[in-house]
Amino acid sequence: MTDPDQILSQYEGKLAEAQRKSDAIRESLANLRVTERSADGQITVTVNDAGNLVDLKLGNALQRKDGDTVGQEVLRVVQAAQSRVATAVQEALSPVLGGDSEAMHFMVDKLRSAQPPPPPQYVAGGGGYGSGQPRLGSLEDDAPPPPPPPRARPPRPHRGDDDGDFSDEGFLR
Repeated sequence: MTDPDQILSQYEGKLAEAQRKSDAIRESLANLRVTERSADGQITVTVNDAGNLVDLKLGNALQRKDGDTVGQEVLRVVQAAQSRVATAVQEALSPVLGGDSEAMHFMVDKLRSAQPPPPPQYVAGGGGYGSGQPRLGSLEDDAPPPPPPPRARPPRPHRGDDDGDFSDEGFLR
């Protein structure tokens, strides 16, 4: 028969190990940052482990550019940083969880499904757009379509026995 004190001691050891792993994971994720820069170096963004923007630096040369163009470029650089979060988390947590563990696969799959893919023509990890390829920009027909016209609501039938206290009818008849 097994000694109850030995069972309790083993259980406490497993709990302590799980707590150490949990603390290591929490610390790794709290400190995880992914930074990307635009090709011209004028836009630098940093996102955290959840892909949320935590830092944005804009160069002075952007003052001479159109605001919409700058906004689109910022979004592309943020999207590029977000697309690298799952890989960064995998690299940071592999020593703790094991690179091929079920927990690691689950976490990375969740992160990849939550983050956007890298923008087209973006060189991942390469510091921005480049390689001599043309950058994507807005086109005339990229504007969103106009909103549909409002639909008329059909009239509601009047119920003679209803006093109107809890209906959509007005109180004046």
